[in-house]
Amino acid sequence: MKNVTPQFFQSLVKATTLMLANCLFLFSCEVHTPEPDIDVVAEAYSVTGKVVDTKGAPMAGVKVRADNSALYGSTEVTTDEQGRYKLPKLEIGSWKVYAWKEVNYKGKTYHLRLGMPAAADYDAFSPGKGGAVKNFNWQLSGQIPDRPRNERSGSGYFGGTLLFRNLGLDASTMAAGTVVTVTLTPVAGATLFDGSAPSVIRKSFTIEEGEYNYWVHDIAQCEYRITAEAKLNGASRAVQLSKSVSSGHAAAIEGFYFKPHLGSSGDYENGLLTTNDEPIFIY
Repeated sequence: MKNVTPQFFQSLVKATTLMLANCLFLFSCEVHTPEPDIDVVAEAYSVTGKVVDTKGAPMAGVKVRADNSALYGSTEVTTDEQGRYKLPKLEIGSWKVYAWKEVNYKGKTYHLRLGMPAAADYDAFSPGKGGAVKNFNWQLSGQIPDRPRNERSGSGYFGGTLLFRNLGLDASTMAAGTVVTVTLTPVAGATLFDGSAPSVIRKSFTIEEGEYNYWVHDIAQCEYRITAEAKLNGASRAVQLSKSVSSGHAAAIEGFYFKPHLGSSGDYENGLLTTNDEPIFIY
């Protein structure tokens, strides 16, 4: 140590100080690395997602429910202001998720089932260690992939279903082969459930021998004026319609809209009451 000079000590102190500064800098950078966006990271055994309206805007207050058919259990949450939800951990069994939007329309409360981006999203699943993301979107019409479509009922569609009965005054009926075209014209100022502008809807069916009942499916909810035209052997005529088989027939049903399906928790169909119990009689 007798050959160590003061200059050597000064150099050693400077080198040590520089090395410590570099270490502190690296440590500081490591501590302040940004955390991942929790909105896009699924947690083990959990289900998260986002609910948007027909225009892609987030929907707050939407009810989201997970059902386990094997365990007969369920859990339920609601979406936040950003339309996001997070269900508790779902560790056992196979699950399906559903969402319902509560809407007030014409002074009545509806619980409308919401759709999902792809048909596979409706399948039962297990979140597993990787978790799962299940998003929802509001649909006014179209098929509900996980519900059976029955041509003699209103099941399987986001839109409503009308029943027309080929039966008029004195039990008169239209002949087999008659093509009936039903026109639903939105009344002035009417809007769809989401507030958007509606369109005129036309649906047709052909009268069959011995068949009295005909269903028209997947009609987006609106207040309509309903008219119909019958065509047989090249000749056309206006159809008479009524909500009663014995009286009140006229050229149009005025101010029609679908009533809400009973139940406040939401069912697995569209939330609209079909006219099976209140058919429209035509002749």
